[in-house]
Amino acid sequence: ISPTNVEVDIGDTLQPNEYIGMCRREILDKYLRDRAISYGAEAIQGLVTKIDVPADHKESESKYTLHYQEFTEGSAAGTPKTMDVDVVIGADGANSRVAK
Repeated sequence: ISPTNVEVDIGDTLQPNEYIGMCRREILDKYLRDRAISYGAEAIQGLVTKIDVPADHKESESKYTLHYQEFTEGSAAGTPKTMDVDVVIGADGANSRVAK
């Protein structure tokens, strides 16, 4: 049952010891962002457009290259940028662009 009293019948698919945990993503996402920033992450407002995955990523510690459009005030397209990273966490929802 949601905070607005919307109820969804999951059916008979769950065993007695199983459950489906759900959360409000806007609250969880903000919490995770704020926590990452407090531990030193740099927050960037942008849209990932491409990820270069190193051919040897399973055997080495090669970096991934993120291509993204950073939000720029007054610009519809943003500013194209790249960033080399050790890890990519696709936490952009059920229809994830990062996962694709």
